[in-house]
Order: sequence, then structure tokens, then C-alpha cells
Amino acid sequence: MSTPASTAILTALTHLMTQWSSPRVQSQYAEAAGVNIDSGDIAIVYTLGMQGNLRSSALADRLRLTRPTMSKQLHRLESTGLIVRRPDPEDGRASFIDLSEAGRAAYGALVSRGIAAIETAIGDWSPDDREHFAELARRFVTSVGVDIPDTSQKEE
Repeated sequence: MSTPASTAILTALTHLMTQWSSPRVQSQYAEAAGVNIDSGDIAIVYTLGMQGNLRSSALADRLRLTRPTMSKQLHRLESTGLIVRRPDPEDGRASFIDLSEAGRAAYGALVSRGIAAIETAIGDWSPDDREHFAELARRFVTSVGVDIPDTSQKEE
């Protein structure tokens, strides 16, 4: 049964996801962060930055990409020096993908830019409203089956 609140949440989330994940917006954020990266590769950098090294197949599964698409993107990121491949010690045919030093710097710059965008959006919110929204967002994302790390930090 649809409620006005459910409809409003769906509408807001659809607009947010469409805007935030659009190649144009992602390219603008990357440019503002000083990161030279194809907009389609940003999700890979975020995922590796948040979760650490992964096999390419696991990375493709998490990002819901085909293996050929993932392979193409990884070759592009490797050629720009943002990722490194390390052999899997348990399976000589496989390798782990991780951010290089330059990739970690790019990840940090992208995260800083994203936080700046959020700070702009909630700049006039009270600390209580910010904390409440953060908790509700974590709770919602977890309830729809997305496993997210707890990144809450005490404000100093």
C-alpha cells in the first residue's frame, strides 16, 4: 500500500540518484577535485577506496557490471596509474585490484569533494538534524540490503 510518505521518499531518492550518479555531475565533481578520470570509472575508485582490494569479478558483481565492461574499465584505470593488480596467492590465475598511491589520493579528493557538496546542501541544518538525517539514511540503506561501513565520526 502506497503512502504519501513512501511516494515522497521514492520521488526524492529517484531524483537524487539520477542527479548524483549522472556522468555529467560525476565529471564536474572529479574536475573540481582535480582528478582526471572517466566518469564511468569513479564508482570503481569509490568502491576500492571504501572496501579495499577485491578480485575483478567481485568488483564487477558489486557494481553490477559485466566482466568485459569491468575489464575495459580496469585497463583504463591501470593505464592512468590509479589501480594496481596483485596476484592472488591462493589462485595463480586471479589477481586482486587495489588503488595505487595515486588512486588513494584521487579517492581522498573525490570524497572531500562529495563531503563539500553535502556540507553545502545541509549547511544551515542544526547539528541534531544532521545527525538524525545521517542515522535515518544509514538505517534506510541497510534496510534495503546494502551493507555500508559505519563512517560516523565525532565532531570536534
